[in-house]
Amino acid sequence: MIVLIPMGIDDEPADDRDDDPRWRITPTKIVVAAILTAAIVIPLLTWTYARDAPRLFGFPFFYWYQLLWVFLAAGLCWLAYVLLRRESRQYEARTGMVPPTGPPPGNPAPDEVANSEGEE
Repeated sequence: MIVLIPMGIDDEPADDRDDDPRWRITPTKIVVAAILTAAIVIPLLTWTYARDAPRLFGFPFFYWYQLLWVFLAAGLCWLAYVLLRRESRQYEARTGMVPPTGPPPGNPAPDEVANSEGEE
């Protein structure tokens, strides 16, 4: 007889996550997720660019539209970075604590893993 025990990522100790601002869903993080989702999904929608006209410098629409999205996606990634950095600085100013920048609780830092593998 097999007994399945439901487990999830919430099975970690709650005290580590409650203090970590990276795990909190905020309006800024929702906006950032929407921005990055748009930057990924819109260029994949073929009906938005599956045509020849209008041409720009002799290039069909589908070529210059996709190239335009390269720059738009880079700009949207920058905007997402700025929004998250602003949220981090506001957290620091409000609490006086610097948000953690390392790996999530329970995971060793990459340099700790490298050091432990090199030492025998």
